[in-house]
Amino acid sequence: MKRKISVLLIFVLVLGLGFGAANVNNAEAKTKKTAATVTGKAMKITKKAKLTTEQMTEGYNLFSLKTLKETLKEEEAGKNVMISPASLMFALDMAAMGAQGDTYTQMANLIAEGANKRDLINFAKSYRKTLEKSGLMKIANSIWINEDNLAANNVKVNEEYLNLLRKVFKAAAASRSFNEATKNEINTWISKHTNKMINNAVDKLDIKTIMLIINCMAFEGKWEEPYEDYQINKNGKFTNYAGETETAKMLSSEENWYLSSNTAQGFLKYYEGGKYAFMAMLPDDETVSINDYIASLSDDAFVQFFESRVRESVDTVTPAFTFDYSINMNDMLNALGMVKPFDISANFLKMLDPATIDPNIALYIGSVIQKTHIELDENGTKAAAVTIIDMKCEATCVEPIKIKKKVILNRPFAFAIMDTETGTPVFTGVVNTTVEK
Repeated sequence: MKRKISVLLIFVLVLGLGFGAANVNNAEAKTKKTAATVTGKAMKITKKAKLTTEQMTEGYNLFSLKTLKETLKEEEAGKNVMISPASLMFALDMAAMGAQGDTYTQMANLIAEGANKRDLINFAKSYRKTLEKSGLMKIANSIWINEDNLAANNVKVNEEYLNLLRKVFKAAAASRSFNEATKNEINTWISKHTNKMINNAVDKLDIKTIMLIINCMAFEGKWEEPYEDYQINKNGKFTNYAGETETAKMLSSEENWYLSSNTAQGFLKYYEGGKYAFMAMLPDDETVSINDYIASLSDDAFVQFFESRVRESVDTVTPAFTFDYSINMNDMLNALGMVKPFDISANFLKMLDPATIDPNIALYIGSVIQKTHIELDENGTKAAAVTIIDMKCEATCVEPIKIKKKVILNRPFAFAIMDTETGTPVFTGVVNTTVEK
């Protein structure tokens, strides 16, 4: 007897632990002004970690599903969603290096309860290393400093903070007047480090912005076993979130890894090299919306689902799809307990040169924006993410803003791109429709 599973596509790109970046230099940025290379002291961080690698990994795994669940709570019904918890974590880590007190604690606890700065650094470095080692994933970080804001507030950026980001996070750093040319330069840098999958990520620059902290991730993987012509149905059918039938390119294959829980079934399809795999999760209840289904899951559900894998033949059908997603993450992060960093009373003073700190200066996060892109077809998957943390600095207090199985993804489903080595999700999302919007 063959089982059919109509998958509400929850996809996870399973990725390994790692971190990396490129330098913005004169050749790349094609501008004359860049921050100095790492010749001075870096900010001192305690050498002793509080948490183990296992505790940090567990914290990240919980963080990865909590962020998706909270994102879906606020999203309109039927919209395709994909976020990168990995990109968000890397960007938050860099900002957290300049935070103190409750501001730091709320940021660190979001990723792993009780983590100190050494824990964040160790995990970020090891995670980046494992993510990049296959060559399918590229990671880059950069810091863009607003000279106009520095002059207006009569402050300087702490060179030891910048040197820490350069040294530990391999972040490029550049100091510019925030004008149209700089906006274009930043967008060009983001486009380059997302393999041109994300363009014009920055709409405008603000005088109140003291710096932008940016992480980019780009993944391009070919299937270990590509789909042949006979496995491709260009006139396949997909039932969307509203119960309407859409014509979609449907990809059929027999896979070797079957996953299941009390409420869902799924499968893994590996990319070349075996480092990454596409994980699909299809709820058993065809009447439940994918958003409601995700909301009902425990925070470790993705990890538990991945760990349920058994080597068993399963017939699968997956739609080809492409979409972009963009989100202001402020509300989501607030809901998860990260409140203080967005308030004018936030403590990010480690980012500033101590000799120039004014007690009336307000330095806080104005916004956390993430934009993503994914393309899945018969050849493989391309996915990218950029996370932009907009740091604001003001001199006045203003409001901050053995039965053969079948998994047929012919209705909404959740997905993730997983690091199969560590069992951690790098991209997570849902597909409600195959019509690109």
